[in-house]
Amino acid sequence: MSDSKAIYLILKSIDFAFENNLHRDIFDLDKIKISERRLRIILKSLYDSGYIDGIDFIYVMNDDIPDYKLMGCYLTIQGMLFLEENSTMKTVYRTLKEAKEWIPGL
Repeated sequence: MSDSKAIYLILKSIDFAFENNLHRDIFDLDKIKISERRLRIILKSLYDSGYIDGIDFIYVMNDDIPDYKLMGCYLTIQGMLFLEENSTMKTVYRTLKEAKEWIPGL
């Protein structure tokens, strides 16, 4: 899966978890098709870029990519607008949503 699709699905997962008061295991890495390490990189970048908040990063010796802890993670206004305005991402999401309806196990 491309990074842009992964970013979109991560933002959608955060938004869904926030709306449903979920705090654990909100990212399905098999469906997003990324590694835990890539997820951590993307989350840190989304935070640094101002798209998400409510997340703490934990720096561990000998690991250049911080781990994370969700602390009521949510989309900022900038993150919400990104999802709304990015028509390519919306098209990808609609396609994935439609595919999910007719492909078993997706």
